[in-house]
Amino acid sequence: MTGAQRRLSLGALLALWAAAPLGAQEAPPPGPDWDFVAFEVKSWGAPVSSWRMTPDGGGSWTEALRDDGAPFNRPPSLAWHTIKPAAANYTALQAILRKLPQVAPDYDDCQNRMTDAAYGTIRLTKGATTTEIAWNDGCFDADYRAFLSVLKEADTHVAALGKAAPIARVDPPNGN
Repeated sequence: MTGAQRRLSLGALLALWAAAPLGAQEAPPPGPDWDFVAFEVKSWGAPVSSWRMTPDGGGSWTEALRDDGAPFNRPPSLAWHTIKPAAANYTALQAILRKLPQVAPDYDDCQNRMTDAAYGTIRLTKGATTTEIAWNDGCFDADYRAFLSVLKEADTHVAALGKAAPIARVDPPNGN
């Protein structure tokens, strides 16, 4: 090996050493899939329930309150339940929502459907981007029912957390 080759080899080793990390470094854990998740259920234009959750596992669940025998076409009061932050809440929600199809099925494409069923939206926010997915419980096509089963699983999860929390406030009908 000539002196020039030794210098080149030594230079290459020094460059590799300088570029190498000082210790084995692991990649940071992945962040949450979304910064904010919101879901709502409506029927005939009136709220039935809704919820919101952030990656700390905290959020709120809202339910419509109606007096027994009150006409359904009258606006309900809304009871807000505060869900205390707990990482397990969001971890479970994220695991459920990862089952959603890459592209949500379209209610307008349903072959087997009925009108006047509950409907709503789920909103998945990451940074400045919010993906809003409309849904309607009146579609009975198999692919749509599979999509709805994921939404219902998420709704059941968060509703259980909300029902376990005390009512933080009640908004009168129409926010009056």
